[in-house]
Amino acid sequence: MRTLGYTVIVVVLGIVASGVALRGRSGVAAAPAMHTGDPQYDSAGALLRPKDFETWVFVGASTGLSYNGGQVPGPGEFHNVYIRPESYKAYRETGKFPEKTMMALALYQPAEKVAPGHAGYFEGQFDELNFSVKDHAHFPEGWAYFGFGEASHLKESAKAFPKSDCYSCHVKNAADDNVFVQFYPILRPIMESHSHRKEPAR
Repeated sequence: MRTLGYTVIVVVLGIVASGVALRGRSGVAAAPAMHTGDPQYDSAGALLRPKDFETWVFVGASTGLSYNGGQVPGPGEFHNVYIRPESYKAYRETGKFPEKTMMALALYQPAEKVAPGHAGYFEGQFDELNFSVKDHAHFPEGWAYFGFGEASHLKESAKAFPKSDCYSCHVKNAADDNVFVQFYPILRPIMESHSHRKEPAR
């Protein structure tokens, strides 16, 4: 019994020591590095829909933003933009979007007058989901853009939009490497700190 008790004490002390080592000086247990996975494609080259974009880094939002100059009725949809954590980390450190960068654009209908709110708008029903991908191994221009349809019946895979639909606008108007950094307050200071100009189209 004494041997068993000694063994239990040793095991418990080992676990405690491991916990202290993980916590380090910050007093917070270390968390494993998050890896969200590279873009995946089916045999026809269509992008498989990433399922975890809500866990990515949120970089900015807009309401009623339009690129065609038309009037948007009411406040317009909310546009939430996310980037893969690995891509955000690389951009923060280098000022460049790495290969396999993915960004998600989630659209929400505006909603209002839900208690206790009496004025203003908030994000209501999830409406639509789109992605952009930087992957020269699959797309000669580097970037490609994908729509997975309405939230009520999202597609499991999507072919890239024609260049004339999205790519041409991004390559002409994006502040940095086909990304509308000018609209994203989390990315703007990074671009400015690196004094990094937009990459030329390839």
